[in-house]
Amino acid sequence: MPALNYGNIIDLTHPINSAMTVWPGDPKVSLFPLNQLEKDGFNLGGFSMGEHTGTHVGVAAHFHDHETTMDKLLPSSLLKPCMVIDHSSECESNADFELTPDHLLQWETIHGMIPNGCIMLFHTGWSKYFSSEKYLGKDDSNILHFPGFSLEATRFLIVHRNIAGLGIDTAGIEPGKDSNFGCNKVLLHGQRMHLENLTNLGQLPAIGAHIFIGALPIEGATGSPARVIALVP
Repeated sequence: MPALNYGNIIDLTHPINSAMTVWPGDPKVSLFPLNQLEKDGFNLGGFSMGEHTGTHVGVAAHFHDHETTMDKLLPSSLLKPCMVIDHSSECESNADFELTPDHLLQWETIHGMIPNGCIMLFHTGWSKYFSSEKYLGKDDSNILHFPGFSLEATRFLIVHRNIAGLGIDTAGIEPGKDSNFGCNKVLLHGQRMHLENLTNLGQLPAIGAHIFIGALPIEGATGSPARVIALVP
């Protein structure tokens, strides 16, 4: 059997641990031992966490009743080409940075048109703050501050580029100050998905990579923790 020809395989996943950042109000991550080798003849542990904690995939049922759940996400949806847009320098100086259609059109003048069926990844550089207070950026009014896709950019990518999903290295695809989850509500229909809390996006090329999403087919679930791997030719 011939080997798959990829120049690099990059893990886009934050490790799961009890200290990791969770969305306000979500349950904390709990890891606990169940069996021990000396006592039971084998080691076994358990864990408890929310569907949308850590590096994860979210599907249409997250915001729409009677739509796609994790067990209904097709296997073909879990391996997609990915494009990467990098505005990490602007995000560093503006926690509320929003990616607009103009940014996408400027990207296309360099890299060509965003192809149908891809996942568009936004490298904000925010993953370096994971498990710190700055990651969510909650202020005294409980408003969150981190970069994201604007609603206009999300609509542009859906209507004019027919994307399969959006991914980002922050806690949400829309800016943290958007408490209405506008981008998610527009994006999540059918087999479209979001990928949130990614990391290492700065190691990916703007074009040419594929992304594999190792999500769990949990019956009725709106999302799942996932091992997300980029395959770079």
